[in-house]
Amino acid sequence: MNRTFALSLPKCKNSLLVIVTILMLQLFFSLAGTTAKADWQEAGVRMGIQVGPKREYFHQYEAFAVYGLPWDWRTSSGWGLATLLTTSAGALVGGNESGFIGSVGPGLVFNKRGNGVALEAGGSLNLLDRRQFGNQDFGSILLWGAYLGLSYRFANGLGVGYRIQHLSNNRILYTSNTPNPGVDMHMIGLSWHF
Repeated sequence: MNRTFALSLPKCKNSLLVIVTILMLQLFFSLAGTTAKADWQEAGVRMGIQVGPKREYFHQYEAFAVYGLPWDWRTSSGWGLATLLTTSAGALVGGNESGFIGSVGPGLVFNKRGNGVALEAGGSLNLLDRRQFGNQDFGSILLWGAYLGLSYRFANGLGVGYRIQHLSNNRILYTSNTPNPGVDMHMIGLSWHF
């Protein structure tokens, strides 16, 4: 039996995700010529509440850590773009049930070295210990995530932040019959910068 496999771009609603991922990877590899010190940069805790109604109401609690990758592009003033690897582990609560959620993924931060404001964006691969929370079926225990955030680091190393994040299976690895309700969260965090 001869089978032909073809790569096709996702339909319109996933095209933006594909384009953003390709641009992030292109930027990541184009910055590979500039180096910075790779090390752990930040650790903290976050909590979040769901944006808008779904079948179930969700909230999330997590501990997170940020590893600065060795690619950094900065102006002489100290402002610039840096690459990160973010990790987290915590609990997702909804439908009178709670379960584990863990994530890992690349990110970009636009900031000035030292203290001050930072704009962050990134993606993640998220693993749940269950796909069903009450009446909401995520369709998979493997979810994709994306976030956009704003944070502030004080001179003493303490940081506060806000991010909006989206989690869903995006049907990237699944058929169109797979449920894909997703969840959007407002997340606030408190961290310590090393």
